[in-house]
Amino acid sequence: MWLIFGIDYLKEHFTHNQRYIIVAILSMFLPFYMCATVLIFLTIRLLLKGEIQDAYRKTAKSQYILYFCGLSFVVSLFYQNYYGFVCSIGILVILSFVLYYRIHIDSRLFEYITNCIIVLSIFAALYGLIEYIGILNSYNIDQFEIMIFNRPQDRINSVFFNANYYAMMIEFFVCLTFYKILKIKDIKLEWKKFIYYVAVIGLNLFVLLLTACRTAWPALAGGILIMLIVDKHHKTCACILALVIVACIYFLLNPSKFPRVDNIVAYFMTRAGIWEVAIQNIITHPLFGEGPMTYMHIYPLYHGHPTEHAHSIYLDPLLCFGIVGLLTIAPYIYSNIQRLYRLWKLKVDKTLVALIVSFTVMIFIHGILDYTIFFVQTGFLYLLIASSFDVHKHALKAYESLRK
Repeated sequence: MWLIFGIDYLKEHFTHNQRYIIVAILSMFLPFYMCATVLIFLTIRLLLKGEIQDAYRKTAKSQYILYFCGLSFVVSLFYQNYYGFVCSIGILVILSFVLYYRIHIDSRLFEYITNCIIVLSIFAALYGLIEYIGILNSYNIDQFEIMIFNRPQDRINSVFFNANYYAMMIEFFVCLTFYKILKIKDIKLEWKKFIYYVAVIGLNLFVLLLTACRTAWPALAGGILIMLIVDKHHKTCACILALVIVACIYFLLNPSKFPRVDNIVAYFMTRAGIWEVAIQNIITHPLFGEGPMTYMHIYPLYHGHPTEHAHSIYLDPLLCFGIVGLLTIAPYIYSNIQRLYRLWKLKVDKTLVALIVSFTVMIFIHGILDYTIFFVQTGFLYLLIASSFDVHKHALKAYESLRK
């Protein structure tokens, strides 16, 4: 543990710029308001040192981040959506720090921060178990029992504010740990490391059960399967797919065993009502939306269900930013997709490509029924991993030079 987090170790193995990234990674395991404060502080400090400006200059299409956030600021203020204005600042801070991350990430730092995330996921899970014991005690249950509760306050969230946000973080933790297993060259020689990773996955899957988040399971299954397909582990993929099919058959034959089955109809009806409100507002504001957190801003006008967002990754971005807003950020996103594709063609690190693709698949599966990616810790971790193709920036630069 001291080897991972010791100050002397960090000074010896990483540059001053890279240590900023490590601090940001560690802050993800603090409550979201503390994580946001750390990220704002780091970004302002780097801005004053000229590091953020340098990252914008060196990163292709990064100017579109400024256009996108600037438009979001203006639209939010125009509609007096002050929560949206604050969120626009947060989006700019996170995306700017991600650019800085892209400039300074290398293979050693990536290995280190992924190891840190895996270790810290254990502490988050232990904290979640303590939280769960407190929930049991509140019902005067003295013995440890596995019980799935419906009430949000009776579902564990560890340090991630909400059970569904924690569930998405667990998806990322499990996928990241599975990626580490795929990177093991010889399990017989590195069997201790293999057992450690399997134990971490097992612990995180157990606390995922205690979050009572149903959407996380198909998202995680989809992410793992896609990772195996992209990394060409077809036999392992077939075995896991078989387990998924068996689990699906079991729940079809035993629907009462499905988590929170008693409120599943009410759950979908609530979601449908939220989506109806979102669609109505998209129709009336198709071009620019009304800024981040639009749903929370407009639901009283439609007598909709009170919540923060539209609970859909397919609706909420359009609701908040509109067609013009999404087109504004599209060139930056397309540039990232191109770099990921080039890395895949180079065959330098197909397992890393598989990891990035699996993270993206998970947020789009989970995003069918929820919008948990739009949060400080979930969004930040996803963007870091999704931008990690720049671990191989030198190989990508050489490839691009040959094409010119």
